[in-house]
Amino acid sequence: MIDSLPITTNGRLRSVVYWITTAIIAFESAMGGVWDIMRIDTVRDIAVDQLGYPSYVLVILGIAKIPGAVVLIAPRLPRLKEWVYAGVLFIYLGAAISLAVQGEPAAAGPLGFATMTCLSWATRPQDRRMMAAGSWTPGRLGSRAGSGRAVVITFWVATAIVTSVLLSGGMADLLRRDATVAGMLELGYPTYFITMLGVWKILGALAILTPGFGRVKEWAYAGAFYNFAGAFASHLAIGSAATHLVWTAAFALCVLISWALRPTSRSLPPTMAAMPRSHAH
Repeated sequence: MIDSLPITTNGRLRSVVYWITTAIIAFESAMGGVWDIMRIDTVRDIAVDQLGYPSYVLVILGIAKIPGAVVLIAPRLPRLKEWVYAGVLFIYLGAAISLAVQGEPAAAGPLGFATMTCLSWATRPQDRRMMAAGSWTPGRLGSRAGSGRAVVITFWVATAIVTSVLLSGGMADLLRRDATVAGMLELGYPTYFITMLGVWKILGALAILTPGFGRVKEWAYAGAFYNFAGAFASHLAIGSAATHLVWTAAFALCVLISWALRPTSRSLPPTMAAMPRSHAH
């Protein structure tokens, strides 16, 4: 993933592009979220009847979209914004792929919104992308006396759990393992969604494991968390056994632990605003 576009002398044009694209994405997310929660006929016709998704997934998406729209419009909150941008892009790409697989020409619509999401992300102003001075940064917990080794061990244990589950789950999805397909059908998802999910799981696991690439990792962590949180919500919606809820919640927690304890070499590039004063001169 490329980093944000460099700041140029044409700051006014950049600002116009940012606010237009951001307003469109935020409005579409907020309004779409309300429509999803209400499960209006138009939304149900597309998501349920045409694409084959369970109707409860609309409520899950709607609940996620509305606070995401608020975060996009709100000032600052750069770390939350990264996760929201990732989530919004995943939703639009997932919609575009689903429509394309079903042979629907409307796939261009979500792709257009995905493009505007990328433009909003790339042109966002400095105060919406830079960490404030003194804010929490990866590795900060490990800087406390006696905690460094425990932090490293905890990070790698959590990371190993997350990536092994993503890799094994992704391979099971791509190979269409009988139990995996049966589980997804029980949740009400279409079979083509299994392949889409499998590809994303494997790519996410590789991104988390590979050294460097801090921004790609940030989005991979976001995607992994959304995957497990979505699985938890899906099992909750259909009344699955408690074991499904416990495991998916535990994996989502492992994602957050791995993300929170990752070393600085695996995090977003440091900025002057986020550095301690002793390093800023």
